[in-house]
Amino acid sequence: MSWIKFTLWLSGIYFTYYAALIFWDFFRGGRPPATEGSHELSFTEHIEPVRAAPEATAEIYGSSVISSGGVSLKQLFNLAREEAIEFTRPVSF
Repeated sequence: MSWIKFTLWLSGIYFTYYAALIFWDFFRGGRPPATEGSHELSFTEHIEPVRAAPEATAEIYGSSVISSGGVSLKQLFNLAREEAIEFTRPVSF
């Protein structure tokens, strides 16, 4: 069997299969399945919105790096000395 013959047979089988599926859906028509409502799940929750209280202790930092959780360069070198961070290249002190 050559590749062309194989491809033609495979295409024919796929075409027949999908044509059968289309005809099956067409002949089944617009009638719904017998148990259409039995497979549908619905959930309801009673949620009451909660108003968030304004933050009383709003801290304002001078640098956006510090306010986002970063550390200053001096603190970074201190953490490296204490081996609290992992670094991949040597850092000169």
